[in-house]
Amino acid sequence: MRTSPHLTLLLAPLALAPLAIAACGSDGGGAATTTSWPVVTTTSVPQSTTSTSSTSTTSTSTSTTTTTIAAVLGLELSAQGLGDALFGASDDGVYAYVQAIVGDPTADSGWVDPLTTGAACPGSEVRFVTWNDLVLTFTDDSPAGSGYRHFAGYSYGPAFGDQALPAGLETEGGIGIGDPVSDLRAVYPGATINPADELSGPSFFIEDGLFGFLTGTGDDDLVMSFVGGFGCGE
Repeated sequence: MRTSPHLTLLLAPLALAPLAIAACGSDGGGAATTTSWPVVTTTSVPQSTTSTSSTSTTSTSTSTTTTTIAAVLGLELSAQGLGDALFGASDDGVYAYVQAIVGDPTADSGWVDPLTTGAACPGSEVRFVTWNDLVLTFTDDSPAGSGYRHFAGYSYGPAFGDQALPAGLETEGGIGIGDPVSDLRAVYPGATINPADELSGPSFFIEDGLFGFLTGTGDDDLVMSFVGGFGCGE
């Protein structure tokens, strides 16, 4: 029987965006800063001009610069958590762990009433912390824990195109944003590939706690995003 993951987990942080409070501490205070990502730059070819007394000849080489964003290590996408940050772990510890790897968040909602998010979020309070295209969900009630503030889920994927920041996050099998569906099938032969339905676009399901969305279901279609853990709509 086909498993159809819920789109609401991925959309909950977007629904809360108008309420986002810029912050860089785990208590929601302070000003958020934009992470400066490491880059690797290749050789830039300068312009050159050659002239002779009898014939004036000018040759100009095109200046090209290629910039590659370095992949981030330590934040493996899994059904158990994000790298060493496991679902159910305390919010302060997970916040500090991710911050140590990719720097200060770009947005932080602070702890808010779930009713203000516009999605069916469990618990009495919820918090979304964003690092560009990576959003962590914290709550006080989820299948991972209850009665305390903890890490419950994440979503990872760019709003447009196939480039995401932090860059290069992958599953244990090496599948990341922009990889073809053929690779997803080869690495996870038991994965379910779902066509679009009335709830969401094309999607994939690897195991409980790890699924995502696709550009289509053909071998040449691409992985668009990942969703891990438990969150709004669960």
